[in-house]
Amino acid sequence: MNTLFATSPDGTRIAYERSGSGPALVLLHGGGSRRQEWCDAGYVERLQENFTVIPIDLRGHGESDQPAEQADYAIDKMVQDVLAVADACGVERFIIWGFSFGSRVGRYVAAHSERVARIVLMGATMGAGFSDEFRREIADFCQHWPPILQAQRDGVLNLESLSPDDREFLQRFNVAAMMAWGQAMLDWPAVEPAEILCPALWLVGSEDRVAMISVRKYELFLPVTKVQLQVVEGLSHGQVFDEIDKVFASLLAFTQT
Repeated sequence: MNTLFATSPDGTRIAYERSGSGPALVLLHGGGSRRQEWCDAGYVERLQENFTVIPIDLRGHGESDQPAEQADYAIDKMVQDVLAVADACGVERFIIWGFSFGSRVGRYVAAHSERVARIVLMGATMGAGFSDEFRREIADFCQHWPPILQAQRDGVLNLESLSPDDREFLQRFNVAAMMAWGQAMLDWPAVEPAEILCPALWLVGSEDRVAMISVRKYELFLPVTKVQLQVVEGLSHGQVFDEIDKVFASLLAFTQT
């Protein structure tokens, strides 16, 4: 498929693809990934039989613009990106499937725009959803990389001085953009289940420790919201996305209801 671009209100270009026919279904990938993961895992091929499938590269990822300022990843800008793509496709109402980071973005869209008809939240947490452990990981990441990036900009970086993992990471990712969106997301406000305006399927693997903490906090309150919970036994955070044959049927059934 050819890459298409929409322009968000702040001028950021957002890359996306479009295939199939039927109701519009927007796919939002995980953090540090790109829209291609939905194709590689088999979702696009299956979904385009029934939907107009629109995988998006979230800003800071893939072929979308990748600014390096934390302010560029404020959640209202991320929401505007999704709506800008829908506008570019001539779509008024649409469904969202989001995984991990993409589900975090998607839940804000679903809490602030009545244009979302349904949403699937894969591997998501509710509320603020950031553990102390995760905050430490972001802090460590943002402490580790700036000296390396500065040396790279100054032309004095010796790649052999880096660990093999760091060398590979530097080649694969825009680290400056990753630091920016990683820090920005810590300031995103909480989204409670009752704030989601449309029917939602919250799909969590039983081995996803962080998401299950959130499940235990909210599961008793979900019946008075539009959020339906499904826990898939034996799956970790990543497997909820990767094990397509174990989750696709229930996701499709919910989406087509």
